[in-house]
Amino acid sequence: MKKFLFAFSLLFPFSSFAGIYTNTNNFRPYVGIDFGLNIADYTVETKLDDQYYSATINAGARIARNFGVELFFSHSSANDLEYISTVDALNHEIYYMAYGFDVFAYYPINQDFDFFTSFGVGNYKVYNKYEYISPFEEISATESENNVTTRFGIGVMYTLPNDNVSMMLQYQYIPINDVLINTMSEFSVGARYIF
Repeated sequence: MKKFLFAFSLLFPFSSFAGIYTNTNNFRPYVGIDFGLNIADYTVETKLDDQYYSATINAGARIARNFGVELFFSHSSANDLEYISTVDALNHEIYYMAYGFDVFAYYPINQDFDFFTSFGVGNYKVYNKYEYISPFEEISATESENNVTTRFGIGVMYTLPNDNVSMMLQYQYIPINDVLINTMSEFSVGARYIF
């Protein structure tokens, strides 16, 4: 079923919405930036905040009316957990970096608006730093784990009248499957400069 839905999301737009996309130049490269709010689903009970902020830079191209590809690099904010008492102290920090590519299927609503779906592959490297200090011991460690995973997204894009700048809103679901982070939901707003 998943394979059918993926194939349908990529193939359906090629046969629909004829005549809405008026740009005659089918290859349109772009660069962009996204700002996201990410909500993590942790694998264990923790008092770490489950919300992360992220910044993503990307470069891609709308290759045809209904098809595009994009490379991305993303860095998240760090979530800190500090606990200090008269006996011991704990400092825990977690953040991630990611890079990969997405394939987009565009569904033009009118000349300026597009609905889109995306499917991608990303490498998510999750950094886990912690330090524990007590009268009896001091433990400090930094761990990181690489996780290659898929990404699924939906969103809307508005192209400004000058035809060189687009604004977008999107949601992505990312099953990271890290030791600490099981899945991530990302809500982002972004801009693209089209050459």
